[in-house]
Amino acid sequence: MQIRILVVDDERSLCRTLEIILGKEGYDVVSTQLGAHALSLIYEQDFNVIFTDLNLPDTSGLDIITEARKRIPCPQVILITAFASIETAVDAIKRGAYDYLTKPLSPDKVRVTTRRAIEKLALTAAVDHLRQEVSQCFGFDNMVGKSQCMYELRKTILYAAKSTGSVVITGESGTGKELVARAIHYNSNRKDNPFVPVNCAAISKDLIESELFGYVKGAFTGALRDKVGFIELSGGGSLFLDEIGETAPSFQVKLLRVIQNGEFNRVGEASFKMVDTRFIAATNRDLKKAIADGSFREDLFYRLHVISIHLPPLRDRREDVPLLAIHFLNKYSRKYPDKGVSNLTPEATEALSSYDYPGNVRELENAIEHALVFGHGDSITVDALPATIRDRAVKSSPTTGYKPGIKPLKIAKYEFERALITSALIQSEGNISRAARLLDIHRQNLQLKIKEFDIDVESLK
Repeated sequence: MQIRILVVDDERSLCRTLEIILGKEGYDVVSTQLGAHALSLIYEQDFNVIFTDLNLPDTSGLDIITEARKRIPCPQVILITAFASIETAVDAIKRGAYDYLTKPLSPDKVRVTTRRAIEKLALTAAVDHLRQEVSQCFGFDNMVGKSQCMYELRKTILYAAKSTGSVVITGESGTGKELVARAIHYNSNRKDNPFVPVNCAAISKDLIESELFGYVKGAFTGALRDKVGFIELSGGGSLFLDEIGETAPSFQVKLLRVIQNGEFNRVGEASFKMVDTRFIAATNRDLKKAIADGSFREDLFYRLHVISIHLPPLRDRREDVPLLAIHFLNKYSRKYPDKGVSNLTPEATEALSSYDYPGNVRELENAIEHALVFGHGDSITVDALPATIRDRAVKSSPTTGYKPGIKPLKIAKYEFERALITSALIQSEGNISRAARLLDIHRQNLQLKIKEFDIDVESLK
């Protein structure tokens, strides 16, 4: 990434000197003599390092430090002063300055201080990135399952992690394609560099080029400052392009150039930049069919398709459902500690295992959280499950009927009443008036019960 430096000093000659010294180091340097202009530049552009004089004609260098920290997440501000004192240094550090230099400036001191400031910037970014990733669950620990296809999947991920080729991950929505992409990255030699996920389907086709490649100020209406794109941000690491099949062929040809040559140019910029990043793409579409109908480029497909990983739907590995259910139960028990739920009843486990999960693992996870929120007692029962799973169990298997053991009367009454109302709604195809007549209660009372038990009537129609 290009390091950008701002120099603020009322001495034009000093600004010019710093431009020369830092420019020879390969940095992009901008200078100004006025604090007001410096503040406007800070609000328009991103700077990694700022040199500012303590005494400016229209403001103080300490004010520059304060304002820079409001605008830039981790600015490395170096204060320049002709009259150094302990009080000045302490005040500057308290305001967030990285260091301070006294005039006349030594070129070597400037170079060394700048390098150290940039190293600190990189270290801070790496630590923040690590904290962000650790807060999320990724890696093999989250790849729960004992089925043969999960065993094969783990082996494939390990092979993919040891290689450098591009990867295409296919599978239905909710099967965990991003989790696999993260596992590949964090088990590779790129794990200490960024993993940058991009949902291509969530970005307008008119904006995806500028978001991925970045742009320079003035490249188009609204481009008020330079912007670093996702490709450049992923330098040294991995770029995960989710839903790659939703991109337009006009964008795909530009992406192909980056994958082939490692070079790209920001929108509005003529010169090319080089980037070293690993591309991992994912889609729930049939890309070969997309190639046939002209919506996906064949050359890009084969460039990405060095390693192919297919994730099976959850209905094809039902033996993993109980393990996944316990995994998510443990996860959400920490989120809802007051619920005191520690396990699932055999009936609930059977109901979960017999469901087809069109939403795959994501739907199962949501079902467990739903059951924790709406359930009662120390175990998840069939009645606490979402209506789509619960009612499928009621209709398909007598073993998932209600054969409760000894339990508190309040809970047994709740489960029985909810099941009875659900059965009436199923028999009446979701018609509340007909269900009320079957139950011999007023329609308004049934509506109150439906709300109390959180029954999804639409799903029963």
